[in-house]
Amino acid sequence: MVVRMNKKLNRLIVISGCSGGGKSTLLAELEANGYSIIPEVGRMLVKEQLELKSDVTPWQNPILFCEKLIERSVLAFHQAKKMTTVKEQVIFFDRCFLEGVSYYQTLKVDDANKYDHFIYELIYYPIILMTPPWKEIHHQDDERKHSFEEAVIEYERLLKAYPQYGYQVLEIPKANVKERFQFVISVINEETK
Repeated sequence: MVVRMNKKLNRLIVISGCSGGGKSTLLAELEANGYSIIPEVGRMLVKEQLELKSDVTPWQNPILFCEKLIERSVLAFHQAKKMTTVKEQVIFFDRCFLEGVSYYQTLKVDDANKYDHFIYELIYYPIILMTPPWKEIHHQDDERKHSFEEAVIEYERLLKAYPQYGYQVLEIPKANVKERFQFVISVINEETK
């Protein structure tokens, strides 16, 4: 198990969970209340690749897509880390590179563990906040093509992966966005005392 640093010293907080489970809405609420947000790298990358008419998408070329996802997510981590050093602010991530590493490990590639060193070098806040599967609000779009059932499978993979990387998982209740916001803030305030 990975040993995590003191909670008070780490202000890089990941909100993850089931695709279509309300992460983006919650993160928009956090941002509207003055918190810094690192948008989901995967969605930005898919949008970019679609605009370029590239085949580097999760459904056409998952290996190359995953490699690009991890590289860009690591860059986002470093940019956020610099921000917390300067301002000592809390920064919320919409997913993180650990999800790319976890997915990469499932692909049939010879070097499936080539990104594992990042797990030990780049450390987030020790509690990962997860939005659970929520069928009533799940929807597909150009960047999110997988079904609800596929999203649940991904969610279950993440529930196993984060603890293996030394993180505690805490599920965000199914509630309206204001209640979810209050839940997240109460967890962060309680845990960083």
